[in-house]
Amino acid sequence: MRLQWKYALIINLMVIAVLVAFYFFDSIRMRREMTTLHALSSEQGATLKVIVENSIQKEVVSELTTRQAFNIDRINQLISNLKQIHPDMKNVVDVRITYGDMRVRSSLLSMETPNNIHLTDSEKNDIITKGAKIETLEDEDSTTLTIDYSIPPKRLIAPELQTQDTSTVEDLPIDFWRMLMSKGIDIPPNASVTIEDIPPENRYQTGLNKGKFPFELWRMFIANKIYLSPDATVSIDEDNNKWRIKDSVNGHNYVLWQEDENFWIHMADANNGYIQVLFDVPFIQKTIHSSLLMHAILIVIVGVLLVILIDLTTNKLIMKPLSRMTDIIQNAETSNLSTYLQQPYGTDEISKATRNLLRMFIQLKSSHSRKIAALGQFAAGVAHEIRNPLNSIGMTAQHLKSIFSQPDITQDDIQEAIELLDIVDEKIVDLKQTSEQFLALNRPRKLDLVPVNLNDLIDFVLSEFILIADEANIHIIKNYDEELPVLQLDEMLMRQTIFNFVQNSIQALPKGGSIYLTTSVEKTNTVPHVVLEIRDTGIGIPEENQERIYDAYFTTKEDEGGIGLGLSVSHQIITAHQGRVEVRSKIGMGTAFKISFPTKNVV
Repeated sequence: MRLQWKYALIINLMVIAVLVAFYFFDSIRMRREMTTLHALSSEQGATLKVIVENSIQKEVVSELTTRQAFNIDRINQLISNLKQIHPDMKNVVDVRITYGDMRVRSSLLSMETPNNIHLTDSEKNDIITKGAKIETLEDEDSTTLTIDYSIPPKRLIAPELQTQDTSTVEDLPIDFWRMLMSKGIDIPPNASVTIEDIPPENRYQTGLNKGKFPFELWRMFIANKIYLSPDATVSIDEDNNKWRIKDSVNGHNYVLWQEDENFWIHMADANNGYIQVLFDVPFIQKTIHSSLLMHAILIVIVGVLLVILIDLTTNKLIMKPLSRMTDIIQNAETSNLSTYLQQPYGTDEISKATRNLLRMFIQLKSSHSRKIAALGQFAAGVAHEIRNPLNSIGMTAQHLKSIFSQPDITQDDIQEAIELLDIVDEKIVDLKQTSEQFLALNRPRKLDLVPVNLNDLIDFVLSEFILIADEANIHIIKNYDEELPVLQLDEMLMRQTIFNFVQNSIQALPKGGSIYLTTSVEKTNTVPHVVLEIRDTGIGIPEENQERIYDAYFTTKEDEGGIGLGLSVSHQIITAHQGRVEVRSKIGMGTAFKISFPTKNVV
């Protein structure tokens, strides 16, 4: 599971790194394109503002100023004519005009439902300060430009009609003709009409003050293209010295006043609004499509790159190491594994496992060879241990045969025979002990556990070496933990174990030296253990022999009569107590054996 998570983490981190790099470079590209798009939008926005102000706004304000009334049909027709004749308006999609509020009154496009221009207070202030609001609509691939407009008052110009000017009723404006009809004047269509030039005197004010509309003033309205219905009413605004005209039929209200000899009229209540022009901006759509295409290309490139990287990573980290491991396993019996050991290995888990597996195979082969050698040595040891008693028994038997072959057997001969039989009995006991030792090497030890104070047990064993240590100039130094807990041990077997280790330390000090015995309580993996360390300053154990010191019949003291069972038996005894023994040794610097027992053996 650890290996799985490691490689999953490596691959995921690699994918994340590639995706982050893709996002980084793609965001740089997108920022550049957006900067270009904004620059183009700003440039086109300035151009569009000029178009709207010089064509649409100018014509709309002129129309509304001239008519002093918002006539939807006329405004729509005006915008349609401008779009057809004005070359700069070929990309105009729609023109929306409000009047007095935010509701769209005029639009080039048919509106099935009422529509509004949505502007916040801050956007309205921006229009006032900056002159326009420009917004790019990416979903519609278009740009909207919104400006405001105001309708100024209009000075009424008196008609320049000559006195006795003659015309027919058909030549009169329809509203003029309707006014005549509303007064009950029925004039045939082909009748001639003479219009006299009557100078504007104070009778205009007199009639207006009476709430009446003087015919001459109404004629002047028509001459200035301001058409009121016959039902229009006049009221006096005495505070402002003005007259308020209400035309309920057309829904228009006006303010009329006189300055010097000129009359001025202005639309009341609503004399401003907003013009919003929707422009088709082809380069936005083109830029977006180009960006999407580039984005798709980059995604494909990133996908291919990820496939290549994952394949290379998987091949390098998993497939090749596994292939080499498989090759080692298949050729473990026949190949020379040392050639594999000379190859370089990575630091990944599979390479480490392969190297450890290779070393294990090499160790197994070496161990197998050592075991074969040990088996031969074991057989030699068995033969040696059995041969000597058998030789003695054989020689004794021959001697007994020669004694009892005499014709006359004396009492001395019988006594000698008894002594020889005692020798045979002694050698049989030796053979029995040897066989017991051989059997003990291959079966678990049976322990007779009793409470034992390890410090006292060590002192008892050391008492047997006092004279030997003094003669060999060896100093035995004890460092005991006085609060050491009492353990459940097989006292006889543990005494034999400590005896073997101390005896080996003394044999490793041919020129004298020191032996240190230390007891303590240590924690191993949070579990307390009672520890005995036996350390000497002797000749040390070669590194190549340290793995074999517990093998039965392995010894480097054949000349001294050693048979190699001491440490093997001691190791078995310690293991039977569920303890463990560790060795540290260097040539010329001595050897240390660390024996530890779990505290579950504590009384």
